Amino acid sequence: MSKAEGKAGELKSELVANRRFFHKYPETGWFTFFTTAAIAKKLKEYGYTLKLGREIVKPEAREGLGSQEALHSALERAKKLLPEEEHSLLDVMEDGLTGVVAEIDTTREGPLLAFRFDIDGVDVTESKEETHRPFKEGFRADIDGITHACGHDGHITIGLALAKIISENIQDFKGKFRFIFQTGEEGARGAVGMEPTGIVKGVDYLLGGHIGFQAKKTGGIICGTNKLLATSKFDVTFTGKSAHAAGAPQEGANALLAAAEAAIQMHSITRHADGVTRINVGVLRAGEGRNVIAPNAYMACETRGETTELNDFMRNKCVDIVEGVAKIHGVSYEVKGTGGTAGGDSSKAITDLYAKVSRESPYIKNDLIVEELDFGACEDFAHFMSAVQKAGGQSGYLMIGTELAAGHHNKSFDFNEECLVTGVDIFLRSAYELNGR
Repeated sequence: MSKAEGKAGELKSELVANRRFFHKYPETGWFTFFTTAAIAKKLKEYGYTLKLGREIVKPEAREGLGSQEALHSALERAKKLLPEEEHSLLDVMEDGLTGVVAEIDTTREGPLLAFRFDIDGVDVTESKEETHRPFKEGFRADIDGITHACGHDGHITIGLALAKIISENIQDFKGKFRFIFQTGEEGARGAVGMEPTGIVKGVDYLLGGHIGFQAKKTGGIICGTNKLLATSKFDVTFTGKSAHAAGAPQEGANALLAAAEAAIQMHSITRHADGVTRINVGVLRAGEGRNVIAPNAYMACETRGETTELNDFMRNKCVDIVEGVAKIHGVSYEVKGTGGTAGGDSSKAITDLYAKVSRESPYIKNDLIVEELDFGACEDFAHFMSAVQKAGGQSGYLMIGTELAAGHHNKSFDFNEECLVTGVDIFLRSAYELNGR
């Protein structure tokens, strides 16, 4: 019998309470001030050594930062939520250097096993309908415009419970454990700012995962997620010259036409024979008036590729198109990155590990075990995973089954909280397999 037996189940009520706590106070991207402080407080109580701020985030490597006004608003909200004696933590986070990395050393020789959990919410206003459980039971988001509509509140909860169990049973283990609580997963903008500080350097095993997505039944699991797509998120601005549309159109430079042509040409990029590629122009805004040659235009774009190389092919083609249409229409342009991550596949060794412990877990039904599945979407975890694998380590991404009240990023999103116990149990059993004495 595994030493993990029963440990996750004993924390069920604590898991539910913690999930609902974090659900009630969501924050997004580089503004996860209160969330970071709350996580750090618990990890310190569990005996972990903590790193915050510039130790784990390279400021200039960040993307998709948001406005100074939004930053100030998030910081003021965090100050109101935190006890005054914890405000000093906010100084360490400076202008949004949020997230926390925690480590514990067994003092016995062994591997460095790391876990990654994302902590940010999404820009969605949560439902206030009586049928929506968080609203009905009093743990709906305390703010409109932000909610945990993707399950990251559950991921935080699983990570903290796992850290607690490992610290309380440290005599069972060898090597070191590292917990990465990452901000900015939404928009794929967090890992690019954290990885350059070396937080996955020397990691032998990196484990991560998500509740829901393609694992849609409690008791189910997808052990190995493959074909996590690489992606680039970027904004394009065109600057032209205004002029009277009837009286002197020849004096203008039409940024709207440049953007419209760029959008059409981007969606016409030849697909690549080596694998899946994607392009989307999600936003196009331009112009100032009906009778004015448009002097400005803005585009929000993203590319994706089955591999990092395929994504680079798509993004480079987009930049070529922007440069070309700008020249044709006599306008200037700027391309600004707002996020991105590498692509990749789970290491086979980690997929096999997840499958083994899943068959042993009382919370997983054997007929609901899926050993491998192609994701076909992006996840910021892939940036860390790729770095670990390139350095010779092993890394894998799983999906924990749960019924959903509504899809991810929907205002009525909610999940079956039984999956929290399942997640802790699977990661804990994996820890015993990799770093157990």
